[in-house]
Amino acid sequence: MGRPPLDVGTYGNITIHPRGDKYMATARFRDYDGRTRPVAKYGDSEAKAERALKKAMVERQRTTGTDITSDTSIKALADIWWKSFKDTDKASGTKRVYLHSIDNHIKPSLGGLRLRECSTGAVDRALKKISARSGPAAAKMTRTVLAGMLGLAMRHDAITVNPVRDTGPISRLTKKGRPRALTPAEVDYITDRARADDFAVNHDLPDLIDWMLFTGCRIGEACAARRAVNTEGKQILDLDAGTWEVNATVIRETGTGLLIQPRTKSDAGWRVLALPPTAVEMVRRRDTEARFKPPHGVILGSPSGHLRDPSNSSGDLRVYLDSLDCEACGHRGYHIVNKKRVRCAQGPYSWVVPHTFRKTVATRLEEAGLTPRQVADQLGHSKPSMTQDVYFGRNVVNSEAARVLDR
Repeated sequence: MGRPPLDVGTYGNITIHPRGDKYMATARFRDYDGRTRPVAKYGDSEAKAERALKKAMVERQRTTGTDITSDTSIKALADIWWKSFKDTDKASGTKRVYLHSIDNHIKPSLGGLRLRECSTGAVDRALKKISARSGPAAAKMTRTVLAGMLGLAMRHDAITVNPVRDTGPISRLTKKGRPRALTPAEVDYITDRARADDFAVNHDLPDLIDWMLFTGCRIGEACAARRAVNTEGKQILDLDAGTWEVNATVIRETGTGLLIQPRTKSDAGWRVLALPPTAVEMVRRRDTEARFKPPHGVILGSPSGHLRDPSNSSGDLRVYLDSLDCEACGHRGYHIVNKKRVRCAQGPYSWVVPHTFRKTVATRLEEAGLTPRQVADQLGHSKPSMTQDVYFGRNVVNSEAARVLDR
């Protein structure tokens, strides 16, 4: 029986022979095309010749094959995968949460394992621990990133099966009943009180709240609403027609700061909304007020005249809503503990968050008889349910939505 061939990407025994005043180290290397070739290196001594040959073999493995093998650690694989992923056209927010998942979940829980040791059971146990410690959402994000990483390993023949594929479901606590939304009376109360609240007025919250209630948009989309033209030369915010093209969101990018990302959270987020007349009047009013002159033509900039930070605005809304009718904190929205602010969540409106305004819009439209498809179009969702088709052929959302949302 003949001698079995070398594995692809490996080399055989090293032999060393004197060649004049030097030494020659040789070995057979099986390349990634399946052919076995001799490789030779010289040195002033046997040890130097052997080291030179081994170094050449390592370089040959890297240049002719891959630096991802079954002995590659998950930590090293994560770094290799991230180098290629960070240069893609994915949204900055997506890159940020993926990197967070790598640094805070994948490396601590699986980083020390080699690819040959990364079994379905090992991944499943890690995901369950992450779910228990940081929540189901963090575990699902980790599974998504891991699937991409191990898919790269499969393409490099380091593993034959992606162990993420057969992991168990990640349980999520289900909420009973309908999502909680504001009643019409609560909407009127929150908006009326905002116009009389010094904190809310100083942080320009009344119009921000109104805009989200007029449109059902996300807070980042509201911060990016602007007077500009799109790639087709059409007005993004057309007050004469009473429409707004939702085609961007404000994000914070590391090393750059706040910027307008020229795309929405998802493809389904792009939409053209019919604006209620009151929303048009609000924009015209802000155009005439000297203190509202932020850059890029945005209509809901920060009080200091810059782009509005969605995260900071959410925090400002949090303080206002926590303080509303809250006796426990003296209507401040926070307590002072050890000279630090600690949120007070005992107020009657502490359950309200910016996303509640989107739920409220969806509820009002449903109550008014709009179809699930129309409601999904208004909010920028791809599917009104698990069984409905993705958005297709949409243009301006039904103007009935603008009539319903016009208070």
